[in-house]
Amino acid sequence: MWLADLSHTNYFGYVAALLGIATVLSLVAYFIVRFIILRLTVKLLFHTGRNHAKHYTEREIRVVKRLSTIAPILVFVTLSKSNGVLSAGAVSAIQTLCGALFVVVTALVINDLLDAGSEKHLLHKHRSIKGYVQIAKLVVVGVSVILIIATISNKSPVIILSSLGAVAAVLMLVFQHTLTSLVANIQVSSSSVIQMDDWIEIPQLNVSGEVIDIALHTIAIRNWDNTVSRVPTKSFITDSYTNWQPMFSSGGRRIKRSFYVDQSSIAFASRELLESIESVIYAKDRLHHEIEAMLAADNIKKLIFDGVTNLGLFRRHLVAHLKSRADINQGMYLVVRQLAPCADGLPIEIYCFSASTDWVDYEEVQSSIFEYIFAVASYFGLVIFQRPSGRDINDLASRRPGQPQRQRQRDGV
Repeated sequence: MWLADLSHTNYFGYVAALLGIATVLSLVAYFIVRFIILRLTVKLLFHTGRNHAKHYTEREIRVVKRLSTIAPILVFVTLSKSNGVLSAGAVSAIQTLCGALFVVVTALVINDLLDAGSEKHLLHKHRSIKGYVQIAKLVVVGVSVILIIATISNKSPVIILSSLGAVAAVLMLVFQHTLTSLVANIQVSSSSVIQMDDWIEIPQLNVSGEVIDIALHTIAIRNWDNTVSRVPTKSFITDSYTNWQPMFSSGGRRIKRSFYVDQSSIAFASRELLESIESVIYAKDRLHHEIEAMLAADNIKKLIFDGVTNLGLFRRHLVAHLKSRADINQGMYLVVRQLAPCADGLPIEIYCFSASTDWVDYEEVQSSIFEYIFAVASYFGLVIFQRPSGRDINDLASRRPGQPQRQRQRDGV
């Protein structure tokens, strides 16, 4: 055989020929494994049953490429041991190099599988385990480095691990932020206080938006202006924040807003006021029947003695109005109350919950409630307070001194 003759005449040419043959066999093994065996395996695992996809995903292609590189490594290791052609030093060098490459390829495959598991878990459970995956990747990288060092130095990995005790303090100093983020990520993930798509608000950082990524060191939040903020994971343990997601699952979104009533417009009920109120109250409302009874009695002194005021009737009417609305959650708190008077008037607070938690529907409900309040207040003889504007000052300046207000109105002044 020509290789045997070449081994006697030209040793280096013989070695070069063997390396060439080994390279060709490695490439053949690579293509066989990648395009036949592994693709068939992937097809059987991922594209059976109802899934008849014809295209491989990027993750599947990457795993196939990684695994395919193991075949050439095994070919070189096998050929280096055959027939004692190479010297012991050359065989040891080839096996050491192939062992290190095998560890690297195995680590890359494990990391790809971890990423695939994280994506699958997020797709089905709607919870991110990216932080745990990154920790697992760090462990895989650490173990790989130890195995590579042990392979190159031809020593037991246990000896390498025992020698790392001397540099443990240095490693803790270098990876202190990683360790802190690890603890924070474990607390955040285990307690489920933050999940994907949660609405998070951090006023001190000017952050308000949806969670789009939960990693080891940072949590990415897409703000409502479509900017992206990355907040350190440990901030969710040490700093305060608001998670609005439980509000969406509760079935109601709180409406808590006040308007101011001019205190000088508050008065006892009179017959004229009752007739004005009766024109806007629902016929089925209990307050409507009470006002009819008051009008039939025609006893204004009793109304004053009982403390019936236009503001009290107004509050009762607002409660009845809110209870009649289908867009208000009737199973939650519903209160119309007074707050402490201030320089702007008497605050009347509407406290209730909308039936829809959607932002657009919520704003529409809230706006329609207060539009009705501002329109109906005049029927109760109440004045909604607002600070004087330039128009008020001009009207005041245009009045002629000594002319009664009613006379000026008749004259069009």
